[in-house]
Amino acid sequence: MAEDREIGTAGDPGMDAGAVQNGAESGTDREMSIEETLAELEELIGRMEDRSSSLEETFACYERGMKLVKECGSKIDRVEKKLMILTEDGQNEEL
Repeated sequence: MAEDREIGTAGDPGMDAGAVQNGAESGTDREMSIEETLAELEELIGRMEDRSSSLEETFACYERGMKLVKECGSKIDRVEKKLMILTEDGQNEEL
């Protein structure tokens, strides 16, 4: 059955739909890098484009993808703030 098929992620190809939906990673709680997040988003997009995926699988991928987009945006915002602080510090010093 299509509903019984497992959905993987960039970090764990054997992850099931529930784990994708909840964003669980096997054996680790570390935060993914921006690059890892983007790679998982690309994989999720590919799975959603796969016409053999069930509606439930596609929806789980969509939910996980939206969560990753939000997390990635937050990570980028943090990096931008750090760059602004570094730039401000650099502007105070004459070269």
